[in-house]
Amino acid sequence: MTDLTLLAGVSALVAAVATVVGAVLLILFFSKGEPWGTLNDIASVVLMVAMLPLVLAIAILQSGSFPASLIVAAVGLVGATGAGIGQALLVARRWTYEELLPWTLGFGAVVGLWYLGVGVLGLPVADAGALVILAAAAGVGYLATGYGFWRGNQQHPLSIAGGILLLVASTAFLAWLGLKLVTGEVAVTWPA
Repeated sequence: MTDLTLLAGVSALVAAVATVVGAVLLILFFSKGEPWGTLNDIASVVLMVAMLPLVLAIAILQSGSFPASLIVAAVGLVGATGAGIGQALLVARRWTYEELLPWTLGFGAVVGLWYLGVGVLGLPVADAGALVILAAAAGVGYLATGYGFWRGNQQHPLSIAGGILLLVASTAFLAWLGLKLVTGEVAVTWPA
């Protein structure tokens, strides 16, 4: 097993856990207030940092689709980095939630586009059909959640439906692929 395979697998599993923890903390924040919002922001930073090795690993797995795989990877790196920085600025209290909302929603949408790109390009692994459906569904979830927040708030129907779809699809995708990577069922090696 390569170091990148193990790193990507562990990162995917950490991202799956951070997704669930973040969802629970977000619900607590909207129902009870602080400190749950700040804890949710921390979980979001962990999620986005954990996504970075996975984005690179998936790009390598999809290298047969070059240059499209490179474009999809660039979208993922920009989205995860931007969303992570936005959430970190909230944790550091450098800007307010209202000031950063357009940025966090925008970069979240970019992460959603990455998920859709992963779904379109596919994955050269067993169970690829289910994984690409989950990736595409997670992408739709990201986009619907962001649009719902932009058009209203956390109570907008698209925020709720998108958030549920995002939680289920992204968590399943990350956990499933993460397990495939850490068990060595899928190996990430640099193309020759």
